[in-house]
Amino acid sequence: MHEQEADGMDIEELRALAALPRERAPRDQLEDHVVRSLRQRGLLRPPGRPQLRRSWGMVAIAASLALFAAGTAFGQWLGVRQSSALVSAVAESDARAAALRVQSAGSEYLAALAALVQAAGNADAVEARQAREVALAVLRGASEEMERLEQASAARSGASQEVRHVVWF
Repeated sequence: MHEQEADGMDIEELRALAALPRERAPRDQLEDHVVRSLRQRGLLRPPGRPQLRRSWGMVAIAASLALFAAGTAFGQWLGVRQSSALVSAVAESDARAAALRVQSAGSEYLAALAALVQAAGNADAVEARQAREVALAVLRGASEEMERLEQASAARSGASQEVRHVVWF
């Protein structure tokens, strides 16, 4: 007969029981099933999307906006600098053109006065007086424009304006 233990099992049965594994190995799909279930419930994030990616995305957006703003500001600065140089060149060109027009008009004015002097000998007194008044009116207008030019030039250079009385004719 077999020796009996207190449990009612013999030694061979106890050895067979001891040889059995103490825990059962889960199926290979069990872990995948549990992880998938937790993700569906929103308890686990999807793989490959750590929280750092979101913060890096925000940093990248902020950096791109800062770069865009800096580029815009730099472009404006270059545009203003080039515009002021262009305006300065155009003003200088306009000043030269205006000086040439004044010189041409002045020469024509002198030629017209010379013709008036020659014609005054042949004209009656009323026509000669009217021609003289027209010539003086034009000369007076020219002297007023010269005074405005002097004031603008003094204001631009910052010089104090001294009162000058100029008689041009």
